[in-house]
Amino acid sequence: MEESVSLTRRAMLCASIAGGAALALGVAPSEEASAREASSTASAASRTQYGFLVAVSRCSGCGRCVEACRKENGLSDDTPDRRVVSAFQRDRGRTFFASTSCMHCAEPSCMGVCPAGAISKDGNGVVRVDSGRCIGCKYCYQACPYGVPRYNSVAMDKCDCCQASGVVLGEEDPHCVRACKFGALKFGPIDELADAMGDAAVPIAEANNPSCLVLGVGR
Repeated sequence: MEESVSLTRRAMLCASIAGGAALALGVAPSEEASAREASSTASAASRTQYGFLVAVSRCSGCGRCVEACRKENGLSDDTPDRRVVSAFQRDRGRTFFASTSCMHCAEPSCMGVCPAGAISKDGNGVVRVDSGRCIGCKYCYQACPYGVPRYNSVAMDKCDCCQASGVVLGEEDPHCVRACKFGALKFGPIDELADAMGDAAVPIAEANNPSCLVLGVGR
């Protein structure tokens, strides 16, 4: 799919820039972060990795997913949106939309560079931040190839698949998915989403092995 190739190239370029910025700042994972990342990699095979499927041809760009995310997670006025709806055009001029949030990467670089050990990957494969431990250094933002980490007056904030708001993964969908009236967002074990779509769904990008698939135009 032409769009997915474009997204992949852009993501890889961002990854290179972020990596260069981290090195320029002298950022290195703490021993605790390194051990946590190694543990995450070692146990990845035994985990169920949850993620999102984005159907660009079904998204209207209405923003209901963004609104539901803010409302149901009780985001403060100074907290940026966790989910973003982006527009892009094909050669023939038709505009498509894609709703994305944290990619909950299988290999999250944000976790590896956090000197405070504030970022972790839980048993559902969801990358989460402990606001009580975050020191606001912004190393995670520099390391993330997708520009996901954002900050309010307290700490870094990002998507946790609505777990802090009471959503139980495997039993109910995050609020953004429930708010979509067009079936443009799906959520579940990423392997099951891929199997259900056959070869029609492809990874949204390559950097860090993101847990987000894109369903091609016309699907």
